Amino acid sequence: MRELGVESLEALALGAALLGTGGGGDPYIRAPLAQEDLAEWGPVDVFGPAEIPDDAVCAMSAVMGAPTVLVEKLPGTNEQLAAFRALERHLGREITHIICAEVGGLNSTLPIVTAARTGLPMVDCDAMGRAFPEIQMSTPTLHGISASPIALADDKGNAVVIDAVDNDWTETMARSIAVDMGAAAFISLFVQSGAEVKKAMIPSTLGLAERIGAAILDARASGSDPVAAAMEVVGGFRLFEGKVVDVERKTTAVFARGRMQISGRVPE
Repeated sequence: MRELGVESLEALALGAALLGTGGGGDPYIRAPLAQEDLAEWGPVDVFGPAEIPDDAVCAMSAVMGAPTVLVEKLPGTNEQLAAFRALERHLGREITHIICAEVGGLNSTLPIVTAARTGLPMVDCDAMGRAFPEIQMSTPTLHGISASPIALADDKGNAVVIDAVDNDWTETMARSIAVDMGAAAFISLFVQSGAEVKKAMIPSTLGLAERIGAAILDARASGSDPVAAAMEVVGGFRLFEGKVVDVERKTTAVFARGRMQISGRVPE
């Protein structure tokens, strides 16, 4: 177990932005609120999957929608907790641990707010190892774990719980409701036991994001190459070098879609 405090947020958000590979939204949208909550409520306990009991009740706290919308429609706190509590009411029991849907992008820092506000611990894991576009595109789906019941809440006070026949239908119906909620909705989903988390989730990804971010920050401070520093942490290699010369973005059906043109070369 370790404590996640204010001093870890910058590195975590930076590492999550890299792991998001352009998806999942900007983790810094949620980082200031997480910073305030950690300062007010104290650090969050983070456990490795192997450290939690098999009968733990774990659930994701996340946001679903177009990242481009969330830049202007800034996430609040009430709707985030409303989705979490709506899921608990539907289950008829309390959630004991919070897990991340994706370690890339906004959903890497958002669960920290839920954990700080509820006093619950987090589990160092996620369901992809990066950002992903649709609910069913996750490791719990591969292990036969249902994404529903899923609770959705918006900034107007609406809350909805869906029981779907499978994870594809969970995605389809939740996406439609998110459109009606203003192209972004807070969600709680993928209720799992501690035993299922150990089997189905990818471990240590929050810690990985923090290490990547810390390496980049250290490289910047020392004037060395931040790309090389990140590659050393993840065991990567330099595939391409170039300059972004054009970006086109559009929002359709609660997705941010776009094209990017890069002018460059393959390094020798």
